[in-house]
Amino acid sequence: MNFKILLLTGFILIQNSAVFAQENDSTKIARLEERIKKLEEKIERDELEKLLKEAETVANEKEEKKETKVFKSGQRSLQAINPEISVLGDMYGQYIANKNNFNGNERSGAFFRVMEMNVQSNLDPFSLAKFIVEINPGGIEFAEGYMTLTKLIPNVSLTAGKFRQQFGVLNRWHSHSLDQFDYPLALTTILGEDGINQIGLSFDWLMPSLFADANSLLIQITNGENEQLFSGELFSFPAALLHFKNYWDISPDTYFELGLTGMLGKNNVRGYDNDGNLILEDSRLTTVGGIDLTLFWEPLNKARYNSFIWRTEVFYANKELANDRIKTFGAYTYFDYKFDLQWHIGVRFDFTQPFEIHNNSRYSYQVVPYITWWQSNWVKFRLQYNYLDGTETPTVQNTIRFQIVFAAGPHKHERY
Repeated sequence: MNFKILLLTGFILIQNSAVFAQENDSTKIARLEERIKKLEEKIERDELEKLLKEAETVANEKEEKKETKVFKSGQRSLQAINPEISVLGDMYGQYIANKNNFNGNERSGAFFRVMEMNVQSNLDPFSLAKFIVEINPGGIEFAEGYMTLTKLIPNVSLTAGKFRQQFGVLNRWHSHSLDQFDYPLALTTILGEDGINQIGLSFDWLMPSLFADANSLLIQITNGENEQLFSGELFSFPAALLHFKNYWDISPDTYFELGLTGMLGKNNVRGYDNDGNLILEDSRLTTVGGIDLTLFWEPLNKARYNSFIWRTEVFYANKELANDRIKTFGAYTYFDYKFDLQWHIGVRFDFTQPFEIHNNSRYSYQVVPYITWWQSNWVKFRLQYNYLDGTETPTVQNTIRFQIVFAAGPHKHERY
């Protein structure tokens, strides 16, 4: 405002310089003071009116905002409450290449292996739930159902319910999400045909980095329901599993993982039989160990078109019996190469001893080449050949399978 007064004063002085020159100093000064005063009053009135208008405008805007403001109760909308539902189908045709076209229960023909329904939902910002039901030729099976608290404490999550356990890598995956049609021989022979899937608690701790770029420790306490390794009784002595995973970034395109797994549980029966007789067997332990290695390469500028994975797992089990024990070793390794946007090609090698006593010179091995075509993220086709031989097979078994897997819903082929 002072700057404006100065400008106006200068203008008046210039305009009236001729008149001021003819008058005496006192008259000039009085006249100037009077005009400056009037100008100051006018400028103050203008500034005040401007401020009042601005204040009125702001007040009106605030009133409008108050009228349009929506208060929320903090509850989720009905659409957000609805769980996400996915359905997956896994079917195949197989040809057993021998004169009879069958081996044991395996026959040539077309089969629907499983129809899986997956229901999951975020319960709140801190927890989620999943339920998986499988429909197969043998009936309906409750495959998994669990809730996960994502932030029990910093860097630790808790899962409670029924789940496939993290013994190595592949035991956690469902069959439709495997890189091959079937699980490796070592896994199904040592851990059981369906793997280790039990009820209990799982604590997942993302540890501070120790000697790798990332370290995590998984601790699972579950019922010993696996009939092959443990007692199979629902409320028997619990089985404990520890999985220690280590991760390294070798380059911007490549990473390496090393996992160590140990599991301990009892296999003696304690309870009543079907006739009501009490059975209290002496304590017997089963110990299971495993090592898993994964090397994955995916070029940053061609990730959609090229990748390569090498994965290996080694299994060892030691099960005490009443008068003896079973010691079994098995392993697999496979290579999978993505050579185009939709195409994968690979081969797997299996080796395992039977899960029986006196098995030192007994074994089975298998070679499994395959090729996979992803029509989209929801549909894939696979052609696979299994060559099985060893001391446990009377003759060489040659099996060709063509697999079709499809998914409907938001969760496609998750590996859980």
